[in-house]
Amino acid sequence: MKFLTIVADPPWQQPLSGKYRNPKNRRPDRWPYDTMSLEAICQMPVADLADKGCHCWLWTTNAFLEPGFEVLRRWGFKYLAPIHWIKPSGMGNYVVHRTQTILLGYRDKCVFDRGRYFPNIISTSSPHRHSQKPEESYKLIEQVSHEERLELFARRARPGWHSHGDEIEGGFQI
Repeated sequence: MKFLTIVADPPWQQPLSGKYRNPKNRRPDRWPYDTMSLEAICQMPVADLADKGCHCWLWTTNAFLEPGFEVLRRWGFKYLAPIHWIKPSGMGNYVVHRTQTILLGYRDKCVFDRGRYFPNIISTSSPHRHSQKPEESYKLIEQVSHEERLELFARRARPGWHSHGDEIEGGFQI
């Protein structure tokens, strides 16, 4: 099956800090989900799933912007624009990061039949559980990108989408 829209929120492998540290000995415990190395993410067969004109919406944190560009390229997409999610709160060691970025890429030719001009900012005031993405991001994606749609690393199934993720029972298999 080929898709015209692919959304991915990879479980980037990163050092543990803050609330994911064991307060007793300051050694990292573990993330609340399994993570993947950059190479493992890059080797996923996403290019085989993308149809001509496919849009890829790749979520990344500020620390993983550069690897995000590499993932887009290795999956066969050209970078088009960043979409920034402005969050109600943030965390960080030196800088409090209150944004997350979606790197929007396309395959072959960039086509927007509808909703061609849209802002690159998503702003929400409601808090979400760790790693959960705002509903507004899905509304934007559905407004401008066509079906068939696939969400990689999904946390829940969405109507009208194919979903792949550890938390999805009977989801789309890669």
